[in-house]
Amino acid sequence: MGKLHAVVVPFPAQGHVLPLMELSHRLVDRGFRVTLVCTEFDQARMVAALHKETHHSIDGICLATVRDGLEPDDDRGDAGRLCKFILDDYEQLLEDLLRKINEREEDKISCVIADLHVGAALLVAKKIGVPRIGFWPASVGILVQCLHIPKLLESGILDCHGETSPPNQIIQLSPTIPEMSTSYFSWNCFGDPRMKKVVFQLMSATSQTVTLVDEILCNSFAGIEAAALDLIPLAIPIGPLLSTNRDGTKPVGHFWPEDTSCLSWLDQQQDRSVIYIAFGSFTILNQTQFQELAAGLERTGRPFLWVVRPNLMSGSPVVYPEDFLARLANRGKIISWAPQQKVLSHPAVACFMSHCGWNSTTEVLGNGIPILCWPYFADQLLNRKYICEVWKIGMELQADDKGIITREEVQQKVKDLLCDEGIKTRSLKMKQMVEDTVGNGRISTQNFDDFVERIKRSSPICSSCFENC
Repeated sequence: MGKLHAVVVPFPAQGHVLPLMELSHRLVDRGFRVTLVCTEFDQARMVAALHKETHHSIDGICLATVRDGLEPDDDRGDAGRLCKFILDDYEQLLEDLLRKINEREEDKISCVIADLHVGAALLVAKKIGVPRIGFWPASVGILVQCLHIPKLLESGILDCHGETSPPNQIIQLSPTIPEMSTSYFSWNCFGDPRMKKVVFQLMSATSQTVTLVDEILCNSFAGIEAAALDLIPLAIPIGPLLSTNRDGTKPVGHFWPEDTSCLSWLDQQQDRSVIYIAFGSFTILNQTQFQELAAGLERTGRPFLWVVRPNLMSGSPVVYPEDFLARLANRGKIISWAPQQKVLSHPAVACFMSHCGWNSTTEVLGNGIPILCWPYFADQLLNRKYICEVWKIGMELQADDKGIITREEVQQKVKDLLCDEGIKTRSLKMKQMVEDTVGNGRISTQNFDDFVERIKRSSPICSSCFENC
């Protein structure tokens, strides 16, 4: 008897690949064969980051690739082009790949687990007649936004381009969901009209994609999003999908090599002294903002660990303030990419200055670290609202009238955050809540195990030998 074979299809972006890589490891641990579908470009980056020779598998997870429709020198940080590719061109590429896989008797697909932003994968799964499982990597609150788009169009709150009139309306999607401004809609944070339009199209398509799935695995849990989960009957909270292998024995799907030298540097710092700064894989800073941030970190007087990834600046090389690196050599550590969960669990870290991506947000929750919010786009605006207004475990950095977060603002907010005992207490309570949610026998893990059992029972491979799978 062969193993069950799950094909896992993330949206081709760092923040989407990470939780689905973790989910893939968990499936392998439960006896599945897993094929992770990546673009050729992303696969090459993941393998290079691991310093491995093979391009066919990672720690028991088979890698299958498709083109991403872009030229080698094109900007993969252009979210608009990436979304347009997913909407217009991905289905045929995925169909060719999945049909080829499924034609091989030894590779028969037991189920397709696809990011809901990749509806093309679920359409193909329907065509070839295999179970279809949706995966939602972000907050369930954002999924609620997507699913409400048809009603918002019908009511006239949104027009066909995603515009609201008047702008910045305060609405309530459900009596159990807090009021919010329409400026928090994921597509509204883009200044580029072209990008705004295509992101709105992608989010709108999600409301149709959910009609294709049998259930939706969500990287969240009821302790933080009970009201949102109640609105989506198919949603199964299995999160937060924090890495189960902090010893580093299993790759987590990073696109840049992790610089683990920061861990020995952290070992030399006092407990709860270090500011950790990281803005994910998409955030772009201009030179003025970069210099203000650097000056602000210097003014705090605290040690800091700062992730300055290779493409952080918009079209220009990084330029630090004059003599900054020499002056701060004994107090600051600058790296290109961090083993983030290991960093956040280190006792030296006092707070996290973050873009508020959902992966970073759940990692903060799991480690009880206060957070300084610097959102850039998409779901990060709603995540900031959760952090600052609902959970009250962080503070927001405010831009001035020129759109710049000044050095004075950085200095003052770091001081305010680390002096706020209420935030520290609530952060630690969140950590305990996560610990009570994940792990053997706890609700999120049990939800995932129950899902695995349903797949096994529905599979021809396992229907007669279920107990041996």
